[in-house]
Parts: sequence; C-alpha cells; structure tokens
Amino acid sequence: MYIAKIVSASEDSIQVQFYNKICPKVNRMVSDFSRAFALMTKDMPEIREIVPTYCAVSVYFDEKNCKSALLKEIALEVLEKIDGEEEKSTGSERIITIPVCYETEEFAPDLRKVAAHAKLTSEEVIKIHSSTDYLIYMMGFLPGFPYLGGMEKCLETPRLETPRTKIPAGSVAIGGAQTGLYPVESPGGWNIIGRTPLKLFDLNRNPHFLYNSGDKIRFEPISRKEFEDFDVYAENDWLWKNGFEAEAVQHSHSVVAGRKKPHEKNIPHYECGGGIKILVAGLLTTVQDKGTNGFQKYGISQSGAMDEMSFDLANSLCENPENRACLETTLCGPSLLFVTDCDFAITGAVFPEASLDGKPIEMNRKIHAKAGSLLHCGFASKGLRSYIAFSGGVLVPEVFGSRSTNLKGRIGGFNGRKLEAGDELALGFAGCHGKSMKESITPARKINPFFEQKEEVLILRCMKSSQTDSFSEDNLRNFTRSTYLVAADSDRMGIRFTGPALDCGKTDIISDAIPFGAVQITSAGLPVVMAADRQTTGGYAKIACVKKESMCALAQAAPGAKVQFYIEET
Repeated sequence: MYIAKIVSASEDSIQVQFYNKICPKVNRMVSDFSRAFALMTKDMPEIREIVPTYCAVSVYFDEKNCKSALLKEIALEVLEKIDGEEEKSTGSERIITIPVCYETEEFAPDLRKVAAHAKLTSEEVIKIHSSTDYLIYMMGFLPGFPYLGGMEKCLETPRLETPRTKIPAGSVAIGGAQTGLYPVESPGGWNIIGRTPLKLFDLNRNPHFLYNSGDKIRFEPISRKEFEDFDVYAENDWLWKNGFEAEAVQHSHSVVAGRKKPHEKNIPHYECGGGIKILVAGLLTTVQDKGTNGFQKYGISQSGAMDEMSFDLANSLCENPENRACLETTLCGPSLLFVTDCDFAITGAVFPEASLDGKPIEMNRKIHAKAGSLLHCGFASKGLRSYIAFSGGVLVPEVFGSRSTNLKGRIGGFNGRKLEAGDELALGFAGCHGKSMKESITPARKINPFFEQKEEVLILRCMKSSQTDSFSEDNLRNFTRSTYLVAADSDRMGIRFTGPALDCGKTDIISDAIPFGAVQITSAGLPVVMAADRQTTGGYAKIACVKKESMCALAQAAPGAKVQFYIEET
C-alpha cells in the first residue's frame, strides 16, 4: 500500500514523504513514484526536476508558471495509479561492477584499522566488502556520490576522529554503517580502504555519471598493476561491458579553428564580442547566472546568484537577456581592464569608491567603458554582494546548461574556481545574437529592498517546510520570536547564526532534498539557512523555508546583522 504525505517544501518544490525508514521496500516506492510522476508530467516544462532520496521524493518546479496545488493533485493521482502495481514492480536490475584496488598503503590507508576493529584479516575484509551488491538509495552530497545500502554489519567502523582535509577522487571508504565512493576530491572522515581507477564523474565523457539511484554496485578487487594499466581504452571497454550505449568519447568545449586571444579561449568566434582582464580579483569574485536545473538528483548543486534581484537588475540595465552571466563579488570587488569597448552596470552592495579611469561612477546605471579603461570597485559600505553585468554577458563554457561557478564541485564558471589576478574573460555581443535571439530582454527590475530598509532587524519571510510539523509549538514560537545574528562563518553554502538555541534535542532525520532557503536546525539548536552552493541532500530537520525575496535580502546581510524569522500562514 502506497501511503504518503504530500507537503510544500519551498516556493518552488513539493515533497512526497513515504515511510520514514531506510529499506529496499520503501526505496522501491520512491523509485516507482519518481518514474510514474515523470511519465505523467513529461509534457509539463514547468517541472524542473524530480529528486528521489531514501524515503521521499522532491519535485522542483517553476513557481511563476505552475502552482503547487496542481502538482499535489497530480501526485495523488500517481499514488493511486501505482498503488495496485506494487507487487508487479521490479525496479532497476542493473548491477554496476566497480574495479577497486585494495592494495598498498597509498590506496587503502585505513584497511588495517578496519580489519583490526572487525577482528578480521585485511584479506577477509576485502572478501566480505567485495561480496555484496550494494543498492544505491540516492545520490547527493557531492557530484555522483552514491548513498549505498547493504554493507555487512561486521565491517561497521567509526569515522576518523580527525577528518582528512583531502580524500582523493575514486576512494572507496567506510564510515560507520555505510560504505561509499568519492567521485571527486573532498574532505572527509571516512576510513579509506581502496581506490577505483574509474572516473566516477567526468564532464568530458558521455555519460558523466556511471550509475543512478536504484542501480546496484558490486566491487571487484584488482591488483596495483591492473590499476596502473587502466587507461581510456580500458574505460571504454568497461563502459561497453556494463551496458552503456555511449562510448567514453573525450569531449572538450568546441573552439573554432584559428588563433584566438586569451579572453576568447574556448568561446566560438561568433559569440565573442569583447573581453576583460582581472587585475585585482577581490575577496571572492565568481562568474554566476541563475544556476543549473535538473541535476540535483546526481548531487550537482544549483549554484547561481545569491541575490537574484540585484542580478536581474544588472542585466536589465545592460539590456541583456535575463540569464546572461555576470560577476558576483563579496565585500571587496575587483579591479579590471576593459580589452574592448563595453557597457556595464554595478548593482547590489554599494561601492562608494567605485571609479572608471579614476572618475567616480554611480551604482544601478549603465555606464560605457572604452577599450583600455580601468574599473576599480573597492570595499562595499552597505550590503555584502555586488553584481557587475556587461552588455552581452560574461562568456564561459556552459556546464549542465549553466555558466555558474560551483566552487565545491570545482565545475562551471571560470575553470570551476574564483577569479584571480591575470584571468581574462570573454564577453558576448551587445543585444540578442545567436542563441539569445529566442530570449527576451530582461524587464526593468526593482532594487533589492534590503538597501531601502531602515529597520535595525531584517525580517525574513518564511513558509512551512518539510519537517515543520515535527517541531513543537514552543520551539516554533521561540524560533519566530528570537533575534539572531549572522555568523562570520556564513558563505555561499549556508548562512549561519548565533543566538538563542532551540531546546529540541536531536534534529537528525533520514537525509532528504534541501531546497534553496531551507532553514535547518542543527544539533546545537541553531538555524542554518541553506544557500546557492548548498549540498543537494542533508540530514537535519527543516523548520521553515525562507522565501526568495527575503533570500535576496539575506544575501546582503553582513556578519553581525540582526534577523528575525516570520513564518507566514498558508
């Protein structure tokens, strides 16, 4: 029997919650619902993504063109439709065999520790670990990171007391009762017992990911020599053996033949209308647009502009299509050289020392720069993040349909990182050209109300979210009546706060999807508002979700700013 609870999780997502239990049967319900819902809504472009997790399914949609009430009705229809098909469902039977070298201290530095804890030999650990078919319940945390179920209890090993700052890509590890694979280099506290030569996540290969939720993974021990001999040809052969139709063709972003200037690198000549050179990068300057859609189910965060209102205003002033990429700065802006003539605009956090060729310039208006002109921004006096748009937009290769920088995944933007002195970026032609002919010019936008407010405390308008009902009335009351201060360790992943802690005990939940603006309550009882670079899934209860307009205001709140949460009745 498919019994589920359907709730709104954010302005642009609903969540279908099944039994609160990690087991193959519940996960089968999740998979069945996901497939049936996708089939029923295949002609609805308003649906942006369906994200299955352990025991819930989140549906993200375009809230400007679709109402959550409609999707809840469709979800109910899907539940009724698949209810009688439960016994017939077989789900995915695909088993992906992953070669793993368990040899050498380099690849398996914690194998002996795991063996000693289990009172087994290293050989026995390897045999047990590689004799199980592990179900991929979901993907999240990192691009292509699989949450695996099915590890033998005897291999359970506590996490490291001091997490490593760097775990190599391809590492196979055990953490507590779980085993997993690290598709990209990452910090972590799991015990590393082996490494695979496969590139588990590769932007230059089709497919980018080697497995999906519902698949099973089987580890196959290989020798050090087999690991070292594993090249692109071996990977192609592995793809064919594991049932992939596409070869591991090596792609690169196409470059039209001919000599190109540095700022035009990797950009087709018909798109490139100019360029800029970074002289001083500022504290944190990245390329951003509105982020990616459709890849959270693979662990790819949405990224994109933190303050979408200021981002839209900047593009509007430059008469750009609404999603042209621009520069997002944090506290201290860049100094840059215009390689060619260009119009630009600066919005968001106020730069009182902003100048062009030494002459002061205004915020929130279009300004013309000549080739050779120097733009200096300096430090923001009010607000935290500024947006510098250029007519034609910043041109960097699209990754997953976006030009945004994903710092955690080291993908997108300019080489997946923040800008540095000496970087040269291409700009598009002013006006609508090429692909943008089908795009409409950004309509005039208003200034973020953060810059017009006179109140000392920033009020964050919220709605109920996935686990609001699990908090007591006292905790909800204390949450909305308390004043919190933005903490200094806030970043693009999450805005942290100091202030009165809620007395709600453990707030751990079975990991589910995290929408933009979700307010998680940590085990310390303090709120964290999840932002643009948040991980796609997480295991803390969400007491509310900050609405998007308030998220734009919060994006401008510097450390020490006072905020209060207000949950609106629906």
